[in-house]
Amino acid sequence: MTGWRGPLLVFLALAAPRAHALDEVTLQLNWKHQFQFAGYYAALEMGFYRNAGLEVRIQEVDVGQNPADAVLRGDAEYGVGASELVHLRGQGRPVVALAVIIQHSPLIVLARKSAGIEQLHDLVGKRIMLMPHETELYAYFQREGLPIGLVRKFPHSFNPKDLIEGRVDALSGYATDEPYVLQRAGLAFVRFSPQASGIDFYGDTLFTSEQHLRKRPAQVKAFREATLAGWRYAMAHPGEIADLILAKYSERHTRDHLMFEAREMTRLMQPELVQIGHMNPGRWLHIAQTYVDLGMMASVPALDDFLYAPEPQTIPRWTYGMVLMVAILITLVAYFVSVNRRLAHAMRERQKAYDLMAQSEEKYRVLAENSADVIWQLDERMNYAYVNPADEKLRGFKREEVIGKPVSTVLTPASLEVVRRINRQQKADEAHGIRRDAVKFEVEEICKDGSTVWVEANSIPLRDKDGLITGYFGISRDTSARRRHEQALSDANAMLQHQLDEIHRLQAELQELAVRDGLTNLYNRRYLDETLDRELSRAKREGYPLSLVMIDIDHFKRLNDTYGHQAGDKVLRELAALLWGDVRAEDVPCRYGGEEFLVLLPRMPLDVAMERAEAWRKTFQATRVPFGDFQLSATLSCGLAAYPEHARTPDELIRCSDEALYKAKHRGRNRCEIFRPAHETNG
Repeated sequence: MTGWRGPLLVFLALAAPRAHALDEVTLQLNWKHQFQFAGYYAALEMGFYRNAGLEVRIQEVDVGQNPADAVLRGDAEYGVGASELVHLRGQGRPVVALAVIIQHSPLIVLARKSAGIEQLHDLVGKRIMLMPHETELYAYFQREGLPIGLVRKFPHSFNPKDLIEGRVDALSGYATDEPYVLQRAGLAFVRFSPQASGIDFYGDTLFTSEQHLRKRPAQVKAFREATLAGWRYAMAHPGEIADLILAKYSERHTRDHLMFEAREMTRLMQPELVQIGHMNPGRWLHIAQTYVDLGMMASVPALDDFLYAPEPQTIPRWTYGMVLMVAILITLVAYFVSVNRRLAHAMRERQKAYDLMAQSEEKYRVLAENSADVIWQLDERMNYAYVNPADEKLRGFKREEVIGKPVSTVLTPASLEVVRRINRQQKADEAHGIRRDAVKFEVEEICKDGSTVWVEANSIPLRDKDGLITGYFGISRDTSARRRHEQALSDANAMLQHQLDEIHRLQAELQELAVRDGLTNLYNRRYLDETLDRELSRAKREGYPLSLVMIDIDHFKRLNDTYGHQAGDKVLRELAALLWGDVRAEDVPCRYGGEEFLVLLPRMPLDVAMERAEAWRKTFQATRVPFGDFQLSATLSCGLAAYPEHARTPDELIRCSDEALYKAKHRGRNRCEIFRPAHETNG
């Protein structure tokens, strides 16, 4: 009865650490409870976290909160973010990406068709709800040439009803969530995805802080492994997890809604092709470079500290206790047997790792062979070592016609020079110790039928163990349609600008015609009314004199009756020419009506104005106007008034000059008279 107690006590002593209190940690979600976080619920409910020594609290996000802020403040040890994490890293915020859950970002823009929105640029002037940390969408707008300042941004309410009921025209959302609500509401909508512009960012990504990783590396590793186990379980049992969410987390979504999320997430995660949690450093580099290219980040941050790289664990943790127990209970020979057994297990694990690697390579090969983009590889001599079938669809050349050929056979001469210039710059940078891995450029490639196609290429160098470049790997995307659209837009803008210039010219002509007398080309009465009021106010403000001369052609009616209106018009034009030829730049000659004219003389004293009027009268009296066989002549009568001597308002000034003109007429015509108040006349 007592023989088994010794080993049991040893076993209990070894197992005692598992009875210690679990590490309490908080996982900060980036939204409310729903299938988007199914893997975390599965890890908690299936005991994966507890088996890893963790007591995990899963916390919803508060409206407007950024999970990264909570993690960096220490309010949570772990968080769920997306591709904005590398943008934060570029700003110097020490976040660390642990595992990518959603391989293709579900972030999209949803817009009402009834708001007249069919294309992305239709969002100009429209009301849209966006979150500040949705940098992927800001990059999308910038890539498409839509400045974010041209849309009317509103704080996000996270309620699709605002779109359904027309309180906004568009909102940001997840392809896994909001489309279900809009479809059920019967709303006609259009979705815009950054992937349409070549921005294929990562979606939900598990992360922590650099400080927490340094402080608790073993916990981080255990949390990550338990989380990924939870995700594998959740994606294999979506119905079970949907029921779990409804029972223990939230009834905000129906089961049908949760299953819609599950189907969409399967499409975006591609768990059959890509291992859950897989992170490609090259793709993170491409995401960071996109932010840099669009001016949203100064430079690409170092990714070594940003991307978590777990150490491979060949020996399970629990075997240490077992080995120690066996060492106490059995002989040295048994210990060596155990060592051999563990070595065999390690070999099996290594073989399993090799098999998984082969499977992963096969998955990537399938992805490459079926990609719509052209994937290519060049050797160190710039000859093609690989090209996927998409190149044949794009340019018409079979794969065997391309592989082994130099890149010069694919590019036009101008584009070949672009590539050579990039290579020269890269070599010069390498010589100075500057390593610029990711390069993006646009080139023109030759098709089999003799035509050409424009592509945007993203390239990274391949290096040996010493860091020397041994070739290049790249992805090219057809941009011909985009360039045609840009050219058409440029042509349309040029035509529009020409039309605007013509409109401005016509408006200027119309504005000029609106203030001119059609017969004499002098200013008209409307212009005089506006100008006299303005000039009189200025004279009062600056304290200078202002004179007004009213002119009338003597016996003009008799001239019209005798020779006809054409003769009268010619005499009027002759007087207008006389006035135009003998006024200063600031003077304003106007045809006041019929044969009456007014000349506004700013900054001119009354005595000088009288001299000017007398000169006009004498010159006109001596003028002969040819009309057929006749030489027409006429005389002028002028009435003068001035500010401040006679009047202080425009109407009074015109009245005074009119009375002075009447006096000139009364005294025999062909003379100039200055206004005299009644008391002076009587005196």
